[in-house]
Amino acid sequence: MSFFDTRRLLAIILLLGCSVRPSLSQTQPAPSVSGTAPSPHAIYEDSAFTRAVQRGTRTRSGRPGPHYWQQYAHYTIEATLRPDANRLTGHAQITYLNRSPDTLRRIAVHLRQNLFRPEVAPEASVPSTEGMSLHHVAADGHPLSRSESSADSTYRVDGTVAWLHLPGPLLPSDSVSLSFEWHHTPPPVPADGRQGREGTVFFLGYWYPQVAVYDDVDGWVARPYTGQAEFYMGQADYDVRLTVPPHWLVGATGTLQNPEAVLSARSRRRLARARHTGNVVPILEAGEQGTGAATRPAGPDSMVTWHFSAHSVRDFAWGTSDQYLWHATRALVPPPNSRSWKTPRTPTERPPSTAPDTVLVHSFFRATNAARAWPKGARHTRNAVEVLSAYLQQPYPYPSMTAMEGVLQSGGMEYPRITIMQPWADSLKLAGDLMHEVGHMWIPMEVGTNEKRHVWMDEGMTQFNTAQGMRRLYGPGPRPRGRANDSETGQRTTYLRIARRGYEVPLMRPGDAIPRALYFDLPYDKAAQVFTALRGVVGKESFLRAYRAFYDRWWGKHPQPYDLFNTFADVTGRDLSWFWHTWLYTTATLDQAISSVETQGDSTRITVANRDRAPMPVPLAITRSDGSTERHTIPVNVWLEGANQHTITVPAAPTIERVVIDPEEHFPDLNRTNQQWQR
Repeated sequence: MSFFDTRRLLAIILLLGCSVRPSLSQTQPAPSVSGTAPSPHAIYEDSAFTRAVQRGTRTRSGRPGPHYWQQYAHYTIEATLRPDANRLTGHAQITYLNRSPDTLRRIAVHLRQNLFRPEVAPEASVPSTEGMSLHHVAADGHPLSRSESSADSTYRVDGTVAWLHLPGPLLPSDSVSLSFEWHHTPPPVPADGRQGREGTVFFLGYWYPQVAVYDDVDGWVARPYTGQAEFYMGQADYDVRLTVPPHWLVGATGTLQNPEAVLSARSRRRLARARHTGNVVPILEAGEQGTGAATRPAGPDSMVTWHFSAHSVRDFAWGTSDQYLWHATRALVPPPNSRSWKTPRTPTERPPSTAPDTVLVHSFFRATNAARAWPKGARHTRNAVEVLSAYLQQPYPYPSMTAMEGVLQSGGMEYPRITIMQPWADSLKLAGDLMHEVGHMWIPMEVGTNEKRHVWMDEGMTQFNTAQGMRRLYGPGPRPRGRANDSETGQRTTYLRIARRGYEVPLMRPGDAIPRALYFDLPYDKAAQVFTALRGVVGKESFLRAYRAFYDRWWGKHPQPYDLFNTFADVTGRDLSWFWHTWLYTTATLDQAISSVETQGDSTRITVANRDRAPMPVPLAITRSDGSTERHTIPVNVWLEGANQHTITVPAAPTIERVVIDPEEHFPDLNRTNQQWQR
């Protein structure tokens, strides 16, 4: 192209109002790597992420790199639960696919039930069991013996993690078959607050040996489970057979494969009605528990096997009881598209239908006074699936969602396609809890963050999404009933209470290093307020474009915080490193105040002070005597350049009656009383 052609093309672009903008990077290598002088507000990558960028698995645009890869596995599990003996026995066959470019000589496997062994986590306030007892471990048919050495064909158990030393190297693009036989005792409530046994109600979470994540940034990520910070898991297929006593109901991660073998004809008809009408249909009603009305006839001493399968999920959990009632309905969500399809479309496939996709919703609960809100559980679960699909513009990705009551004494716990939670009596509290736990189906179930290392990502984003979903259904809050923290105002109140005490730690701290007393206040509510404030900084439309782009880019993958930062920079075209640094890497707080409003002649000078360490833009609303309101914004650069106060000059007429900082209350300021001036 000639010089004149280039000038002509640029002129056309300018006439059309277009702009050509290179991708904006938000993160950068550490000064020790780049050789540059450190900047006080820069976001420096750790060395592992910088190496991943160099290898092409990550980028600084916020997108996965051209060489991004991810491991995969196929689980075939058979398990039997004998409630009278309080014992689960299991056998698992795992095919582990090495999609990495690395040769692996050992494999990390989580045995999280070992948390309950007294010697494993003595600081954890949990009941004692024998943990997960392994009877047989093999790799490609070769038995592995337990050993404290690192010799081939052995395995070593270190607390809640087992390291398997393979009989031969696992090459790239190859696979290994792992076999396990084990048993464990489901721990009694309160267990660790995420699973366990309560009378004849059982919820089985992390009940089988699970291969740890090996990713493109850190390799093996196999930190021990301490009972506090949650999990980092890889995608896999599950084929699971669960054997329980007759007339016990089972809810699980997967889709039931043998309904004719375990469900009565009446139950199958009612489930079909729930799917096709959208009504909340009682599958098993009060007074029918244990009668066989919902299940096929079986002898009193026989056992019944429920067969489930689940494709491309990061875990498999299930619950069972002879006390449960069962309700079902459906949710309608936008049809699957290329973002949320589990497998790539081929050129011969037809375009996806524009008809809504049907999600079968199940609710299992006991008929108790403490759980008297639960007859509305199926409806609340349906509402959460539908409203979050609409808000995130990313349809709920699974064919079913199950909510179960029991075992937990506080809140809820999420697993793919299923959640377990306390027996709520207040309907709006149940609605908020279900909104949050269903929200986790997007993150970390599909946007697979490392909860253990970056708990603020999945909990903070889900808490933020909870407030958006509850606002759409019930108004912005605060609401007279329900949980205060299901609204933005409640989340702000919780964070500010902690901030005013000066009792904070940075959000970028690993989950197990956050004080237990702050584990919910900071990674949940402060982190949610970070996203609320970010929306105020960049504007609602720009925020939603970047926020949804992050979900889209990292759907079914493993993002790190740097990928989030870079996505926002790339989509908004703004350097937000000062924002991320302030709110995630420090405990700086915000206190912006109107120092003075002075009129001299035909001008009025408005002076604003930044009285604390957090730099933020200052949105001002100036109301005049004629009823008009004008807006001004003091840019954040004023504070980044070292000023602690700034003055703007505006016309004195018409008379200024009122000046307010941040009238929409986007930002979590410590002291709202100094943010207004009234004539």
